[in-house]
Amino acid sequence: MDIFSHRVYLEAQRTKDDRHIASSLMRCWKSVGMPDFLQLDNELSFRGSNRYPRSFGLVLKLCLFYGIQPVFIPIGEPWRNGVIEHFNDTYNDKFFRRQWFPSYGVLKRQSKNFQRFHNRHHRYSCLKGKTPMEVIQQGNYTPMTLGPNTKLPQLDYIPDGNITVIRFIRSDRKLDIFGEKFEVPKELVCFYVKAVISTEIHALNLYPGNELVETFDYRLTV
Repeated sequence: MDIFSHRVYLEAQRTKDDRHIASSLMRCWKSVGMPDFLQLDNELSFRGSNRYPRSFGLVLKLCLFYGIQPVFIPIGEPWRNGVIEHFNDTYNDKFFRRQWFPSYGVLKRQSKNFQRFHNRHHRYSCLKGKTPMEVIQQGNYTPMTLGPNTKLPQLDYIPDGNITVIRFIRSDRKLDIFGEKFEVPKELVCFYVKAVISTEIHALNLYPGNELVETFDYRLTV
């Protein structure tokens, strides 16, 4: 979902395989446009590997390759993705559980129909009663998109860029970055912090607000 307009792009996939997700993201960016940030929960398919937390998976590499900054919400706080969670409820109630899909192909086609209906007709109070397409048309919004023939790049390296991870620091003073723990200053206990992984300089920078308070060495694994 594009938060500016609440326009959605839907694709049904059989699995959470990272290559399927990356391919779907590229098709979305060809249609809806390329974002500056991509907000994600902490699903393993989005980040890579529990065994090698610094190797990063295809989805992260793809974002960095196109200059898109991934932002991971705090662990166990799905309400941080409240807009999309609310849409998931709408999708479930108004579409997915309202009918029987005799095949996977039918589900994929019908999902696209629901996508078009939502974007043209669903009105949001936060958009002052407008539909997503009305917001886009009235705002004369022309996003930058990927070319229609762009292929999924071969990414056997980690591109330069930043990955943001939002975390809540508990009394143990541990910052959890994809399962790896870093000890932080006691002043940060009971605060949310922004941890920014800079892949270019192999560093993990810690911000409780706008001020940098700590830098950790963060050597990446290819």
